[in-house]
Amino acid sequence: MPVSPDSPAWQVCNETSYVLRAASAYAVDTKITAQGWVKLYPGACSAMDGPRGAARYLFAESSEAHQGGIREWAGKSPICASNTEFKSDPEQSCDVQNLETRSYFAIDPSESRTSLVEPEDFGARAEAAGTQRLLSDSGFKIARIDGRPGRQTNRALAKFLREAKMDGAASTAEKFAALEAAAFKRQAQVGITVCNEGSREIWAAVAYLDSGDFETRGWWAVNPGQCARPHTVSIKDTEPHIFALMKGDNENAPDKVLRAESASLSRFCIAESRFSTTLRENCLDRGYRSASFRSLPADKDGVQIKLTDADFAAKSSGGLRR
Repeated sequence: MPVSPDSPAWQVCNETSYVLRAASAYAVDTKITAQGWVKLYPGACSAMDGPRGAARYLFAESSEAHQGGIREWAGKSPICASNTEFKSDPEQSCDVQNLETRSYFAIDPSESRTSLVEPEDFGARAEAAGTQRLLSDSGFKIARIDGRPGRQTNRALAKFLREAKMDGAASTAEKFAALEAAAFKRQAQVGITVCNEGSREIWAAVAYLDSGDFETRGWWAVNPGQCARPHTVSIKDTEPHIFALMKGDNENAPDKVLRAESASLSRFCIAESRFSTTLRENCLDRGYRSASFRSLPADKDGVQIKLTDADFAAKSSGGLRR
């Protein structure tokens, strides 16, 4: 986005270890124009457009190439946005333009540089930290993402460049683009992917070991013919489990429950709405319900589960999916 000749430069800089995309907005007479997206590699800056003195807003999110899900840099101002490139019309509502909204955060109009940061505060080390994170996301062993590359990081990067048949003199942007592409490719091999090959919508919940305790999370809605990724990091040695419900055969029919495949069932607590809990016992006393989860293989980084109508039994736990 070029900076207007009559306005001061406003730069947005990525001082995180993530590849980001950013959308910006400005207000003139309370009417807001939003536009996006600008890709920001770690350590990079980009100029944003906006009239002099106008109220400014910003929203950013991490690339889907990173493991662990999308991170957001957001605020409390709902402003137009879209998953693809966009520029909103300030005279029309987001709905009329078939645009969604994101929660932007306000920027001081006098601020000439806005830095997107994370708790580690990498600052000038963001480029190195971003390289480490993408190498890790691509399957290379990186002990710590700290922005201080040592022999392990340098060797991993050299190996990646050789395998990618890239010249060591390639630009930073070219290296980041190749690393991001490799991380995207690996995403399909990591975590838990649930594919709905049935005739009706399903809702999935997962459980897995995290720092010594089981964490149970839900729900992910999956329409017929589509897939969802409830877990986006390696499941190796995490004892992963899955639970799912399928919508009944008609509006008045109860939901069907995923059949368990083992005589020794693993039970976890679930809730009627979206939830995340480490509770496994006394579910009812704590406002949850208990459900039998199906165990998943834990000898690989990822697994894809294809669920059909035959995987579900005609009984319900009572609407536990909303």
